[in-house]
Amino acid sequence: MAACLGKRKSRRIVLLLAMAALGMGWLGPAAAVAQERVGDIVSSVLSVPAMDSRSGEGTNHGYVEQRVRLKNTGRKDHVVHLSYPKLHSGVDHGVVATRSVRVAAGQEVVVSVYQPPRSVSNEELEVRVEGVARGRTIHAPSLRGYHSYGWSSDPVKAAVLLSRAVPRDFPSEAEKEKQAAEAANLVAEVEEEVEVYAGPGMGAGMGTGMPVEVQSPDAHLALFRSELPVAQWSPNWLGYSCFDAILCSTKEVEEMPPPVQLAVRRFIECGGMLLVHGQEVPAVFSENGVSDGEGGYFVGMGHVLPMLHAGSDDWDATYRKLVDLRIDIYQPDERPANLLDLLVAETTVPVRGLFLLILVFGVVIGPANLWLLSRYRRRIWLWWNVPVISFVTCLLVFGYSLASEGWAGRGKTASLTLLDESTRRATTLGYVSYYNPLAPGGMRFDVETDVARQRTGTHHWRHYGSGWEEDGDLCFVDWTNDQYMASGWMKARIPAYFQFRKNADRRERLTVEPQPDGTLKVVNALGADIERLHLADASGHLFEGRDIPAGAERTLSPTDQSLTDEVKPDRMRVLFTNANWLSRFHELELRRNPATVLGPGCYIAFLDRSPFVESPLEDVVSEHSVAIVYGIMKGQEDGR
Repeated sequence: MAACLGKRKSRRIVLLLAMAALGMGWLGPAAAVAQERVGDIVSSVLSVPAMDSRSGEGTNHGYVEQRVRLKNTGRKDHVVHLSYPKLHSGVDHGVVATRSVRVAAGQEVVVSVYQPPRSVSNEELEVRVEGVARGRTIHAPSLRGYHSYGWSSDPVKAAVLLSRAVPRDFPSEAEKEKQAAEAANLVAEVEEEVEVYAGPGMGAGMGTGMPVEVQSPDAHLALFRSELPVAQWSPNWLGYSCFDAILCSTKEVEEMPPPVQLAVRRFIECGGMLLVHGQEVPAVFSENGVSDGEGGYFVGMGHVLPMLHAGSDDWDATYRKLVDLRIDIYQPDERPANLLDLLVAETTVPVRGLFLLILVFGVVIGPANLWLLSRYRRRIWLWWNVPVISFVTCLLVFGYSLASEGWAGRGKTASLTLLDESTRRATTLGYVSYYNPLAPGGMRFDVETDVARQRTGTHHWRHYGSGWEEDGDLCFVDWTNDQYMASGWMKARIPAYFQFRKNADRRERLTVEPQPDGTLKVVNALGADIERLHLADASGHLFEGRDIPAGAERTLSPTDQSLTDEVKPDRMRVLFTNANWLSRFHELELRRNPATVLGPGCYIAFLDRSPFVESPLEDVVSEHSVAIVYGIMKGQEDGR
């Protein structure tokens, strides 16, 4: 008995010491993750960034990455099926992400499951192994806000990922006291001015009798803290797509493995911001960028900037710049109000034709049928001719619908690609839209594409956090081979609109060779026919060409135009931060003077289709209404 009590006491002591070590950070984030065993497979979920108390309702755009470590302790290969969140009966909203992976005997792998911008019904990740009857679940926190049934009173906040180097007391207590003192002084000044104009006693509470509330300087930010060292950060840019900015130190940038650096670079090129706690931007993220004149660089569609000036090295200085900095929020959930004939339009039901058809049906099956059968004394035929007439009418209604809409669906795509021939990477922004008379199949995108379904305002949508999803709509996406949006994303006879951004390695280019007569010889290696091409050489002279087939060689003649000083280095960034990309595409398409768009060593090409955008839906012919490529030629600085 005493021995048993001694064992219990020793276990309790060990447990208390482990909890203390965990609370003080001795064991690290990896040790804090629970493990589950299913047969020979031991699984665990890597730590995800934790929501700060100021994070509000979570992030509502981009993909939340769940990284799962799988270890096969057996002697044979196993196929593991992952599902997040776990599907329960009665769940009719959100999205379920799945993935299947084969784990060899003795192998340990880390696989990713991405949750698209939809709400989650629970925070359980299910692990199942083929040949094992029962699976297990692991707790996997999500950065999404749970759904609610009304408008949110909180504004959408900019999501900022804080690295582990950022102090936990960010800002420090001294900075908080300083902010409180400044806020108190501001309130006192405002109340004093109110008393001057409104009379004594009217200053307190601005005449309401209630104390004046002053928001925190970081009230517009949603802060998420990563407990992982940067060496363990995700090598996939989609894992950062749910954030608007990343804050880390210069030392952490140097500690990032090359795959992580590339993933963060892709995040920046797709419109993200990197905020470096240092006095200058590391070369790995400023390469091929254009200076903003204040120590930062515009890279792709994004922005990289240092947070410290000469002589300052404390985190409070970084905090003050962070709260004063404009961080643009990526909000792809709203469809453009004006489609400009560039996306499939909302269809209308042919009410007049259907009404006439139903009116004729009512006359024929009722009075006309009864009169005719009474005249020939065949009323008994009502037992069979009424069903026949009804069946024929149904066929006519179905045929009328097919005649007006056809069998096949239709789609339209609009896109703009920023092609950097030096780095051989392309960043593409755009829309895909579909209308299907019959129930459509699934869509396929690659694993580098951030896709968001847009709401149209004509159907009932549920609010979750600061995002939206269609009510009563459960969607599925599978990541086994690619990004396969299996079901729930589109419905028959309802137009569907998707906004996307992607970054990929590409070898397309435009080969340019100057000629002695002052012209340029170009070879179209962009993979599609060029309808119109505007090119600026390194000296700022403009050239123009038209109708250049893919793979063909043409000579560009100089124009009487030249580059102007009006070109702003941040115009591609401004295009990304514009809430309506479609209107900007349309403006570029209509612009006849490219001098205000191009920089030295750059070109803008209007293609008949975009080779940078895949066709997501099989058996549906999609028209490329706008396909624009803004190219930076190899060997040239970014002339934006």
